[in-house]
Amino acid sequence: MHTTDHDFLTKSNLIWLDDENNVNTWMCFRKEFTYHKKAVPAIARIAVDSKYWLYVNGTLVIREGGLKRGPSPKGIYFDEIDLTEHLKDGTNRLAVLVWYFGKSGFSHLSSGRGGLMFAMQNGDSLLLSDDTWKVSKHPAFVAADPADAPTNFRLAESNLYFDAAKDIPDWYAPDYDDTAWQTAQIFPQDNWGEFVKRIIPQLKDFGIRDYINTTEHTDITTEQDSILTMRLPYNAQFTPVLEITAPAGKKITVKTENYACGMYDEKCAIAVYYTKEGYQTFEAYGWLNGETACYHIPAGVTVHRLSYRETGYNTEFVGSFSCEDPFFNKLWEKSRRTLYITMRDTFMDCPDRERVQWWGDVNIEMQMAMYCLDESALLLYKKGVDSLVGWAEHVGHMMTVVPSGTDQFELPFQNLAGIWGFHFYYECTGDDSVPKRAYEMSKHYLKLYEMGEDGFVLHRSGSWDWPDWGEHADSKVMENAWYYMALESCKKMAGLLGCTDDIAFYEARMTSIRTHFNKTFLTRENGYYSHTDNGIPDDRANALAILSGLASPESKEGVLKILTTVENSSPYMEKYVLDALCEMGCIDEALSRIKRRYKNMVDEEYSTLWEFWDKSGTMNHAWSGGPLIILSKYLAGEQPMDAIRRNRTGKTTIE
Repeated sequence: MHTTDHDFLTKSNLIWLDDENNVNTWMCFRKEFTYHKKAVPAIARIAVDSKYWLYVNGTLVIREGGLKRGPSPKGIYFDEIDLTEHLKDGTNRLAVLVWYFGKSGFSHLSSGRGGLMFAMQNGDSLLLSDDTWKVSKHPAFVAADPADAPTNFRLAESNLYFDAAKDIPDWYAPDYDDTAWQTAQIFPQDNWGEFVKRIIPQLKDFGIRDYINTTEHTDITTEQDSILTMRLPYNAQFTPVLEITAPAGKKITVKTENYACGMYDEKCAIAVYYTKEGYQTFEAYGWLNGETACYHIPAGVTVHRLSYRETGYNTEFVGSFSCEDPFFNKLWEKSRRTLYITMRDTFMDCPDRERVQWWGDVNIEMQMAMYCLDESALLLYKKGVDSLVGWAEHVGHMMTVVPSGTDQFELPFQNLAGIWGFHFYYECTGDDSVPKRAYEMSKHYLKLYEMGEDGFVLHRSGSWDWPDWGEHADSKVMENAWYYMALESCKKMAGLLGCTDDIAFYEARMTSIRTHFNKTFLTRENGYYSHTDNGIPDDRANALAILSGLASPESKEGVLKILTTVENSSPYMEKYVLDALCEMGCIDEALSRIKRRYKNMVDEEYSTLWEFWDKSGTMNHAWSGGPLIILSKYLAGEQPMDAIRRNRTGKTTIE
C-alpha cells in the first residue's frame, strides 16, 4: 500500500466524543488559532469517517469532503487542501461538520469509530486535532421515523432526518459562542490504519438552480397533504432545497423516481425535514439522484420556492457526436449522461440502489470516459485500481467489489475483463502507473487457475457463477476466451515492466488454449459452442472468440450468423458483442443490432440507460453505454483519448 504525504496526520489525534458512534451521527467541531501569512502555504490534511463539511472563518470551503472508507481493509483516505487564501493574519476559526455513517455497505468499510483527524503546517508549528478543539453533537439530525423504510442493505448511507426546531444556527460562524461545548476527546486509531492520499478532485458544485417547473409551485399554500413533483433537466446527483413558511413540527419528505429500485422494490435514500415555526430555508445534506424530486408536503405549508443543488464528479464533457440519424445521436448523449451520473467517490454501477464499484462496470466506464470526458475522469479509474490492489494485498487475491464492508465478492469473469483492461488503459494513455500497480495482483490471480487435461482452464466459480445477466450463457467458451485475453494482457505488462521471467507462463497457457480452441468449439455453420441450456450457440461466447483473437478466419460466417440472430447478452455484455461485429468489419450489422436492442431505451423519455433491457433494474447503469464507444470508434473513426487531446486544442466536435 503506498501512502503519500501523510506524515503530519500521523502526528495528529483522532478526536470525537465517547459513546457517540451510532448510525447517522453528526458532529460539529470548532478550533480557534492564530495564523501569520508566510511563504509556506497552509496545506491542511483531513481524514474522517465518513464525510465532512469544512468552514474557514464562516465560509464553506469544502462541501462533502472525504471519501468512502476502504483503500484497503486497513486503510483510510485523507484530503489535502490548500487553505492559504481562506486564512487571514491574526485569529482564524475552523469549523468542521462530520457525518459518521456508522455502518458498512457494499462501497464503504466502517471503522467502527466516528472521528476527525486534522493536521496543518502553521508557520513553524503544526496545527493538529487534539483536546483543545471544541465539539458538540449536532442535535438537529434526529432518529429515523420507524414508519419509513430504511435504505437497502447495500448502502452505507442512511435516510437523513433534520429537525429545524433543534438546529444550532450559524454554529460555524467566527463569532459563535462555543464555551458551552465539550472538549474533544482523543481516541486510539486502532481501526483507521494506513493513510492514503485522495487522488481524485473534490466534487463539482453547480450551484443552486431552479427546477424546470419551479415557477409553477411558487408562493402557494398547500390546503391538503400534497406531492409536488419537481422536474430536473436530466438525471442528476443533487441535494433538494426548500424555502417555506410553516407551523412547527410538519414533516416534509423528498424522494425521487428512483426511490424504489428494481424488481425487488429496494429502497434508496430519502431526505426528511421537520419544520420550525415561521419562515425557513433548508438544503438537504445527503445527495439523491433522479429527474424528478417529489416533495411530500403536508397541509398548511406555504411554499415560496423549491430548488436544488447539483453536484458531481469534477470533470468536463469533451467532444460530441453527431450523424444523420437522430437515434444514434440520442443514444450517444444518453450513454454519456449515464456515465456521468455513475461517478462520484468511485465509478459506480448505479447511483441509487448500490453506489458500488463492480469491476466489470468499471472496465466499461473507463473505456467510455476516454471518448467523452476530460483526463480527470481517468483519476477515478486509477483510484479504483489502487483500492483493488490494496484489498488484494490483504485478502490474498483480486476481488470484484472494493471497497466493501459487508459481502466480499469475487466474480472471476469480471476480474478477467479487468485484467485485460489494465494494459488497454496503458495502450490508450501511455501511463504505465496502472500496469505497475496492478501487475503482481493480476499475475497472482491468473495463477490461481488450473489447467485441465483437455487443455482448457478449469472453471473458477468465485462467489457465484456470473458470466453475465441473461440466459443461455456458454460459460466454458466465455471463460477460456476471457482468460486468454487476461493472459495476453499480463504478457504485455510483463514485457513493459521487464518481468521477462514470467512470460513463459503466459505463453504456455495461451498456447494450450489456442491449440484446442477451434478444434474443440468451432462448429463451422453455427460459430463456437460448448454447452448452453437451450442447445443454441451464445452471442457472448462467439463475440469473445473474436475479441480474444482465438477465432479462425473460416469461422466468420458462422459467428456472424450467431451475432446477428442470437440476443442473449445483457446490456453489460452487449458492448462486447457490438465490438466483435465491428472488429469483423460488420459495421452495418452492428448498427442494426444497436437499433433493435436499444430501441426501447432510446424511445423512453428518460436521460439515462437502464440496467436491463426490460427496466426491471435501475434506470441508470453505465454498463449499458457500450454504444458510445462503438459509435465514436467505428462510426466516427475516433480512437480512445482523441476527444481529450482535441479538447486541448479547442476542437471538440466529432462529425
